Amino acid sequence: MQLLKITNVPIEYNFSIEPARLEMKQSQNPRHRLIRDPSQMNIDSHNIEVRLDSTELRASLNLRNLGEFARYYGQKGNQTAYQTIGENVHFGNQMAQIQDGVTISEIMRQKVLEQPTTYTTFLPSAGTDISWQPQQLNLDYDPGSVNFDWEVMRNVMDYVPGKFQMHITQYPEVQIEYLGEPRYVPPSSSPTYEEESA
Repeated sequence: MQLLKITNVPIEYNFSIEPARLEMKQSQNPRHRLIRDPSQMNIDSHNIEVRLDSTELRASLNLRNLGEFARYYGQKGNQTAYQTIGENVHFGNQMAQIQDGVTISEIMRQKVLEQPTTYTTFLPSAGTDISWQPQQLNLDYDPGSVNFDWEVMRNVMDYVPGKFQMHITQYPEVQIEYLGEPRYVPPSSSPTYEEESA
């Protein structure tokens, strides 16, 4: 008779598997910003310039302004003073030669008989100084420019690793069940003990 009943309870578990995945966020279309510098044309024009300088013409007619008048007659005064000094020196040199038979009366007669120097001139003796600067035309052309500032969007990839989970719902065990009746030692301690009659 079998007194022990042995029961084996197996393990129970659940698997939870989440596969790996690659998540990609697709970017938007590229964007750009247009920067445009317009073309320009700069025109710098100067008309013909004619300069008429009549300073020499007016000076030949003795028409001078105050500054030129003072300079001109100052120079003439210096020239006349030097000329007079030269004549006096020459006259003194002639008087110093009296020992050679030169008399003062001869020197004075010679001085009186000197004729002034004459010359013929046409007035005005100078013309107008004409100078001119030709017309100038400067063109400065800037063709402008167009610039694109691109903003390129990028795809964003995110890798999510897989998951493996195991949930144990029942742990394994061994159940031992005694099928017989209890054994009492000494046998007289059993509640169902009956003494045998002799």
